[in-house]
Amino acid sequence: MSWKVYSVSTSTWKDRIEVPADTFSGGRQLNATSQGAATFLTKNAKVREVVTPVTMAKLRRALVVEWAGVPVYAGLIVDTNRDLFTGVLEVQLADIWWIWKARHVLAMHGAGVEKLPPLVFTGHLATIAKKAIQEGMDAAPLARYDLPIIWEADLPGPDVREYYGYNFPTVADVLDELIKTDGGPDLDFPPQWGPDFGFQWAMRSGNLVSGYWEWDATTRKTDVIGIKESGSGANVANKVIGTGEGSGEDILVKAEESFATSDFPALERVESYSGIKNRDQLAARARADVEAGNEPTEQLSLSIRPDGAVAVSDLLLGGTVRVNLADAFYVPNGWSDWRLLGFTFTRESVDLQLQQQGG
Repeated sequence: MSWKVYSVSTSTWKDRIEVPADTFSGGRQLNATSQGAATFLTKNAKVREVVTPVTMAKLRRALVVEWAGVPVYAGLIVDTNRDLFTGVLEVQLADIWWIWKARHVLAMHGAGVEKLPPLVFTGHLATIAKKAIQEGMDAAPLARYDLPIIWEADLPGPDVREYYGYNFPTVADVLDELIKTDGGPDLDFPPQWGPDFGFQWAMRSGNLVSGYWEWDATTRKTDVIGIKESGSGANVANKVIGTGEGSGEDILVKAEESFATSDFPALERVESYSGIKNRDQLAARARADVEAGNEPTEQLSLSIRPDGAVAVSDLLLGGTVRVNLADAFYVPNGWSDWRLLGFTFTRESVDLQLQQQGG
């Protein structure tokens, strides 16, 4: 089993061409973008046969990194830098979350949208997220806006969102608001090979908890090759004052606090949630922020061998990692459970970003 890197067309999401990368990196994060990179030794004649201005064309091509035949990262080629003396071509990549920053949730993508009634989406917050993405892909020319995504079924729910054209909301901003609302979904877009050697993403949303893996870092034959523990109280707030639409005395304000469960000095944070007109929606957003930030975080970074018992292609973001530790300082020794928030990789290692469950 081994790594492979492919170049694919972003017009057809096909035309798969294997390209011999000298180095590469990538990863995935829950609810956030992950950058990737690759280098190619273009002084080598065999490399230059396939690593060309066509297969490395910015935005017109994407690189897909797979392990044992399964894609684990995909990113559009955004920036390139080549040293003419050494022949080293450096390529910087951006994943699908980068695209969401340049897509908008609009009923019409052009002049006049500011006068149209708002788009109204209802249902579960995960379904509203899906509808927002689909709206960002529904414009002319469809061949340029459409993306190969496998969707989940709609889920019923009581939530409602209105998106006004004159606000020009980006898909990224809409997803950010939904994710950070109390009860909001986690989102992940794992890459896949599709039919006819094509490429596609699958949308995962909701309460992502599938997956369970164990590593014993205390044995001599462990697949663990590095461990780092880290924590921070820098972003803690046990009171969040949220502001919505309006100005002056008419501004919408809602505060949420967690003093009953915190025993450190009061730490306030005022957050502006522009565009929120509904008091219950504003409260849910502030409540989610205070729940997420009412305690210092404890995180663990676990580096494993890519050819170990657990393949990087088997990892599901949001799943549970059970790890046995010795000589830890802030985190428990012995077996403990952690949530997989993301991972990054190079040819030599896979680095897991873990957050203590319940913290």
